[in-house]
Amino acid sequence: MSVPVPTAIHAGDGVPAALLDRLAFILPRNALLVGDAIDPRYQEDRRRRYSARPCFVARPGSTEEVAACLAACSDFAQPLVVQGGRTGLSGGHRIADGEAVLSTERMRLLGAVQPLTRTVLASAGTPLQAVQEAAEAAGCQFGVDIGARGSATVGGNIATNAGGIRVLRYGMFRAQVAGLETVLADGTVLSALRGLDKDNAGYDLNQLFIGSEGTLGVVTKALLRLHPKPLGEANAFVAVPSVGAALALLKRGLCTGAEV
Repeated sequence: MSVPVPTAIHAGDGVPAALLDRLAFILPRNALLVGDAIDPRYQEDRRRRYSARPCFVARPGSTEEVAACLAACSDFAQPLVVQGGRTGLSGGHRIADGEAVLSTERMRLLGAVQPLTRTVLASAGTPLQAVQEAAEAAGCQFGVDIGARGSATVGGNIATNAGGIRVLRYGMFRAQVAGLETVLADGTVLSALRGLDKDNAGYDLNQLFIGSEGTLGVVTKALLRLHPKPLGEANAFVAVPSVGAALALLKRGLCTGAEV
């Protein structure tokens, strides 16, 4: 999930002290990690591919801090990799030599569920499970569920357009997004959090960022759609004799509103 910036700083070059000073001014104490303070977890790769040690780790806690960090790194041509929960298998969080990390792990604010619109506002670092639990408490259901729900984050799910085990009924993560707030590589903030379904005024920029793996910008907040909670639930394990029978079963399940 690399944010595109100029490449004046190459692998092996040191990070300018002026950049670290600027980031230290932007971020609170312990939100900028350098040297031995960088935990090995930022190099984790679930496919066991090589991931370099980041030059530094910036851990902004708000949209304003994200914007200031990106503007600073852009000014100094410092390449960044954006990390959420690091549960993906596509390698989007893998670090190359000379790159630094911008982690959204401190951005965990979750708003109250809005019952009339069935939406909830979540920051990028909010775990998927927290959204699910908030929806459940409000008598709703969130449309995406994956095995890494406890550590996968909203921002990462949006960046990868996660699907999960409810995709046939509720759609990919793209279908759950009613609005986004994103920050471009130069620090420009784009906000479209109105959640207005009937909105054909110009380009739908939200859909551009969903699934972009962070290459176009950093998602900082998302207005998420919720669904009515099913009145009942029953599970069945069904064996079918052929592909045709499986498709017929799928069609029957979708017609009745069942999760298949």
